[in-house]
Amino acid sequence: MNNNTSAKPARLSWLGSATSLVAVVACYGTVAAVALLSLVGVSVKLDESFMMKLITGLLILALLGMGNSFRLHRHAGPLLLSLAAAAVLFWVFYGSYSKPLELTGFAVLLAASVWDFRVKKRSCVCSEEAHCREKCGTPPTDS
Repeated sequence: MNNNTSAKPARLSWLGSATSLVAVVACYGTVAAVALLSLVGVSVKLDESFMMKLITGLLILALLGMGNSFRLHRHAGPLLLSLAAAAVLFWVFYGSYSKPLELTGFAVLLAASVWDFRVKKRSCVCSEEAHCREKCGTPPTDS
């Protein structure tokens, strides 16, 4: 009987890191694009409430992805760091806005993503063992 329940979370292990990057790009990339357009004389009006909702959704997806990664490698550090970053960013968006706190929140979120990627990579080094092949999503080798 082929049990693929372990392989499915491994296929989604990139979700936390990728969504964190997309959240940063959605925030600062949009601001940069609007600034560049204004330099060439094109005026663009952004709906800030839509951007906050979009980035909030991406943060929630990033947290879900980090939770999924935690299930794979069982290192709580990246998940806890991303939870702290998300808490700071939610406070900045819905509490009291502070540019330094916003930058810190996104920097910590990216650091958590890098840490998560490194932990996943380190935990998948043992991919020759059967349980690690399932965890990391690597195909079995013919021996």
